Amino acid sequence: MPKWDSILSMKINGIFRSRMLAVLLFFGIAAVLAAYSVSRQMGADVPEERKKIFEAYPNFNDGKFLNEETIALDMKRQAFSPKLVRHLFASGNGPEKPFPQIALSRTSFSGVPEKFSVCWLGHSMLIFELAGTRFIVDPVFGNAAPVPVAVSRYCESPLARDELPDLDFVLITHDHYDHLEYETICALRSRENLKFVTLLGVGEHLKKWGVPAERIVELNWDESFSCNEVLITAVTSRHFSGRTLGARDTTLWGAFIFETAGTKIFFGADGGYGKHFKKIGHTHGPFDLVCLEIDAWNPNWKNNHMFPHEAMTAFHELGGKLFLPIHWGVFDLAMHPWDESISTIARLAAEQGVPAAFPKMGEQFSPASGNIPQIHWWEE
Repeated sequence: MPKWDSILSMKINGIFRSRMLAVLLFFGIAAVLAAYSVSRQMGADVPEERKKIFEAYPNFNDGKFLNEETIALDMKRQAFSPKLVRHLFASGNGPEKPFPQIALSRTSFSGVPEKFSVCWLGHSMLIFELAGTRFIVDPVFGNAAPVPVAVSRYCESPLARDELPDLDFVLITHDHYDHLEYETICALRSRENLKFVTLLGVGEHLKKWGVPAERIVELNWDESFSCNEVLITAVTSRHFSGRTLGARDTTLWGAFIFETAGTKIFFGADGGYGKHFKKIGHTHGPFDLVCLEIDAWNPNWKNNHMFPHEAMTAFHELGGKLFLPIHWGVFDLAMHPWDESISTIARLAAEQGVPAAFPKMGEQFSPASGNIPQIHWWEE
């Protein structure tokens, strides 16, 4: 007969092996679920048959969309740069204190949208009300990466995703993670009459995430779409696209013009400085409101994000009447302190006599009222 100590040893080993298998199974299932979640957030590839259609466009060639002016950016080198590891940790460029914000809910917005109002929610996310139409641009409420720990926010949004008011359309300027968010699209896809307006190819992500194709409007540069009384026109910008390295530039990026009788807005989204601003200003300007990115600049990618002084030059060339700085205050996407860009813009605006709006996140204002937020709250 086996000795009792041998029997006990076998039982302990059996229990240990069973628990180890359970632990391995748990982590295996968790890894599979995490991989599935990440893959869903990455979106969809543009089908080859659509690429063949795109080949007829002058801004598409050999499977990729093209800028009017070239940019120099080695994405693979950037992706594996040791400096990008910093995106996994709290930003050393971030603020030391919480931002002053104006908390919002669904009831903060009137039942009938106003004639002309703007609400900046941070980065490039804004809610516009124009001629009785309400729409949101580039809604991102979480971090700017497909994994939870990367590219986190400095602060929470002043408006929760589930508190979004009634909207007529959602506009997506391109498919980068700080402009197109999987969770937000999933939250909005059930709104039956909501349109999704974007650029060529970006709709493939939306369809994969459950948005019906008939509610998606894709535009090429210089194409327009009307929603209620708002004319939406896509125009060129100097940037790039892609949610994975292999999908770079297979979808289009761009800026937008929103126009009604008597009011015209330029929304620049992402993009480096170039000759296109003067051309757009000559063709479509002047603009009552110009929203331009001021942040995420770096000499290593100077052609696809503007420096603050370039944004000011673009404002003049567009024929702007009021400057609203965007694409700042939420994510650390470059190598500079969080408030350097806005401080520079405020100084340049004062020196050049440029009317500029500096709303807190969540602050609603009407550009036509003359009551423009101008307090330098980031200095507090």
